[in-house]
Amino acid sequence: LWKLNNRIVPKGFQSFFDRDPERKTPPGPVIVAPADGLLELRRRPGKTTEFIVHLRLTDVHVQRVPFPGVVRSVVEEGQGHYYPGQEGYLYGVQTVTTIDSSLGRYVVRQITSFLTTRIKSFLKPGQKVAAGQRLGRILLGSTVILEIPGKWRIEARDGQKVFGGETVLARLT
Repeated sequence: LWKLNNRIVPKGFQSFFDRDPERKTPPGPVIVAPADGLLELRRRPGKTTEFIVHLRLTDVHVQRVPFPGVVRSVVEEGQGHYYPGQEGYLYGVQTVTTIDSSLGRYVVRQITSFLTTRIKSFLKPGQKVAAGQRLGRILLGSTVILEIPGKWRIEARDGQKVFGGETVLARLT
């Protein structure tokens, strides 16, 4: 049995929560969603575009590689566990995966919350990765931020429901 804040979670819920379906990643030079959830877009002129995916309890909680490359680093950063929206939330405990790709270096941040304090990474530095490959999992979910450099044509829209490894977020311009 699972425990959440010292409460036992029914086995049926655990099976539902731990599901990990196969995904069909579209071909081509596209950026795919790193996680299931609701999308928030942030564009930083001249710098990066941030795709923020807010996972909900009913979403699949396995994160995916958004674009092929080689893992540069997998690092834990931040401190504290916060409620989503609380000041300091985006700087709380997180796993930051940096990937070097043919189109530049990008970053995937898996962020914990007050209830979701553990992250499992499936990747190691130096590992070659493919788009749609499993990146890791936030145990009980929270937020995943994808930071990409360069000029991309954004295909997703703010507030859209996205699916990790399948939904196209952007295409090379």
